Amino acid sequence: MNSGVIELSSPRVSLCGSAALLLDAEGPLSLPTQERIWRLGDIVLEWDGVVDVQAGMNSLLVVLDPLNADPAELSTRMLDLWPTIEAGRIAGRLLEVGVVYGGEGGQDLPDVAAYHRATPEAIVALHAAPEYVVFAPSVSPGFGYLFGLDPRLFTPRRKVPVMRPVGGGVSIGGAQSNLGKPYTPGGPTMNPTGWHTIGRAPEVPVPFDLANDPPNLLSLGDRIRFRIDRIEA
Repeated sequence: MNSGVIELSSPRVSLCGSAALLLDAEGPLSLPTQERIWRLGDIVLEWDGVVDVQAGMNSLLVVLDPLNADPAELSTRMLDLWPTIEAGRIAGRLLEVGVVYGGEGGQDLPDVAAYHRATPEAIVALHAAPEYVVFAPSVSPGFGYLFGLDPRLFTPRRKVPVMRPVGGGVSIGGAQSNLGKPYTPGGPTMNPTGWHTIGRAPEVPVPFDLANDPPNLLSLGDRIRFRIDRIEA
């Protein structure tokens, strides 16, 4: 099963609306490629006419000042610069999170085990073995998109979303795993998702707080390790 990311034979830059460019990297999703994307973003952010950059999965979004940027010229500059950017491990922080797998907080674990023709214990062992790297910001302030899931656990996302509890959910979708933020009192207790919830982190930390400096608990290149606290039926 593939990662869900289109694999290109060569990098490309396309126009996003009237004030942004998107660089898609060549090849499969990988840590060395993502490290190059982070470094490219740091450089491009200093260019005249660039307002902001955001790393994606195998991609870089560059937001432009429409009055002071030449999209064609910047596209050429990025494509010329990209081959010169080298990969290199970024020494990020490591966050260990205890997880209760299965049970009411991980009701999709039996289905994932059945899909892979494995026991729940085997699925949990594979899931908790690697260190997951924060590759890109997620759709909401939080831990971000995580890379590092064992290919043996790649599981298609649901075609029809289901409702799952909010608060520290640990899930699998395609080639990625995800850690949900804590439950917010007064907020919704359930959330629709196409991912498979296999566990819950009872003491998941707050990933984003404007009272902190920086507000993000984790940054790009930081890592998460899931610790098996117990497995419930």
